[in-house]
Amino acid sequence: MMQIPERTLIYDRDISGHHLDYLQFLVEYLKKMPDEIRSRFVFVLHEGARARFQADESLVQFHYIDSRQLASFLELTSVLRRAAAEMRYLIALIQKYEVERLIFMHIDAFQYELGRSSISRLGVKFSGLLFLPFRKYYEDDTTLTDKIRREWRGWRKGWQMRWMLRNPRLERIYFLNDKQGVEDYNVRFGPRFEHLPDPIDVSEVPTLPIEDLKKIYGVASGRRVFLVYGHLSSRKNVPTILAALQRLTTKQRSGLCILICGEPEKGFDTTLFAAINEAEKNYPEVSFVKHFRFFDPKATNEVFKIADIVLVPYINFFSSSNILGLAAKYNKPLIASKLGVMGVLVNQYHLGMPVAPHRAEAIAEAMNYYLSQKEPKIDGSQYLQDYRSEVFCQKLLFSKD
Repeated sequence: MMQIPERTLIYDRDISGHHLDYLQFLVEYLKKMPDEIRSRFVFVLHEGARARFQADESLVQFHYIDSRQLASFLELTSVLRRAAAEMRYLIALIQKYEVERLIFMHIDAFQYELGRSSISRLGVKFSGLLFLPFRKYYEDDTTLTDKIRREWRGWRKGWQMRWMLRNPRLERIYFLNDKQGVEDYNVRFGPRFEHLPDPIDVSEVPTLPIEDLKKIYGVASGRRVFLVYGHLSSRKNVPTILAALQRLTTKQRSGLCILICGEPEKGFDTTLFAAINEAEKNYPEVSFVKHFRFFDPKATNEVFKIADIVLVPYINFFSSSNILGLAAKYNKPLIASKLGVMGVLVNQYHLGMPVAPHRAEAIAEAMNYYLSQKEPKIDGSQYLQDYRSEVFCQKLLFSKD
């Protein structure tokens, strides 16, 4: 018989990118649990998440952060001040719900807060996902500036980690997909780090044929579809991807489609739109299809079914992404950054071609390779087996104590 878990808050005020997807995995998993288990968890979420989870409120408890409270957080431009304000809000909820454990779905910004003595004295256990651990040999060091930046980041990240680990109530810190990173951190900082598989939902599969989906999304038949997907921030590296088109021949370009799907990040949207407009003007033979909006799981699976190759040559990003799982689910090759966890996994599971993300010529070479293939495919079955969503949910929700 399953042990009754501690009263737990799960906190995530972000609804961009894959945040809602991770939360959906947890909600769906808990819905299958008995009420005495389910009732021990409260999700504290951005009020914009209500649209996704409203149908689940009869089974799972949600506390939505209202717009005024969210605005008060976001008006604080300092990461530290914003984290302090959020922590004060969470302390009130800890008392309201008589919480024994708090899970941060994105713990990075709270490292200073968690190291404070007053937080450790709350008597609450903490855990969370750290998305940006420092992994020295993953980062670029091709120039002196890169080397100096890398050393500075290493010192700063090490200080932040040691400060956070002062909290004896901090149980576990999870790294998505990075098993080697977990081993290194456990040796360097002590055994509080654990690997967490980036979850994949294999049940959601579009029933419509690819050609019908292409009509819905405005993708012309007969073109090789390169997909850029997700929260469209600078890390997606879209300007460099588009610069790679110059290194292809007119004939090659006339056979491809760039499918861009996702929400542009505020502040980066001007740069993004300018790069796309310039590429459309310079390469009229390329088909550019753009859907600038949030993609729910249904739409996400549809565009991955349409795609032939998935473009993830991210810059200044060294962690994993569940885009790997989506590509593996549909056996679609990735053109990925060779730096960081994604590069390691693409190599390990033969998921595609890792490239130097800052080099447009390297991206062009990979695009040329897949343009020349009759039917580019990968075998994602082993990756899917190793990264089942059930493992993600069990490890995150249930304490080992």
